[in-house]
Amino acid sequence: MLTNPRLCGYRTYRGEILLDDAGQPVIGEWETINSVEEWEAVCAVVAERKQKDPGRLLARKYLLSGIARCGLCHTKIRGQANRKWQSGSKAAKFTYQCSVVNGGCGKVGRVGEAVDEVIISLVLAEQRERAAVSAVAPAEQWPKAAELAAVEADLAELTQAAKAQKITVSTLLLLLPDLERRRDELKLERGRFNKERHQAESLSADIGEDFRSLPIERQQALILHSLSAVLIHPAGRGGASSTPA
Repeated sequence: MLTNPRLCGYRTYRGEILLDDAGQPVIGEWETINSVEEWEAVCAVVAERKQKDPGRLLARKYLLSGIARCGLCHTKIRGQANRKWQSGSKAAKFTYQCSVVNGGCGKVGRVGEAVDEVIISLVLAEQRERAAVSAVAPAEQWPKAAELAAVEADLAELTQAAKAQKITVSTLLLLLPDLERRRDELKLERGRFNKERHQAESLSADIGEDFRSLPIERQQALILHSLSAVLIHPAGRGGASSTPA
């Protein structure tokens, strides 16, 4: 349903987009839900997910679960609740613990709240800096727009030539597949480009909100957009809470 071309106004027949004599999509007379750019971005997301492992991540309870790694053995670290914690207590509500059960060394455990605060401050600082740069930078355009336009023009020209009997149908059928394949590849690339641009704009917009009020999935997306890794080392004398890399 999300990839149905009708959502952006394209007419279809048996699942295929109808094209006019010029090789352009036929537009229907109904109110669209998405722009063509948004629809292509959604199609790119769906296509990428089909290529990945079908297993989905479980819902996260702690900010860095599945993101942070042990600074000694590099195994992923998960948050663990402190069962002895009570409201009003000064004890840690939860910790990030390297677990032997999950294949780790079991030698690293840090207070969860303190680590979260360090990472949040780093992410917000990086995102504000990025937003300041993007605010003055011109909007980036998809670099292969001219190539796609040329391919679509070639397809339209071939179709018109066949209708005018300037080339045979057999010649048309011989030339069409490669051009159509390239057109579809370029449109998928454009969709991925638009998807990444929309995601970047959306992430920047979230910085204006209170980070802690966002859903944890959104918070984790911001972290992964800013930091390539978060390594949590054992506590030492004067040691930092965590070392993001």
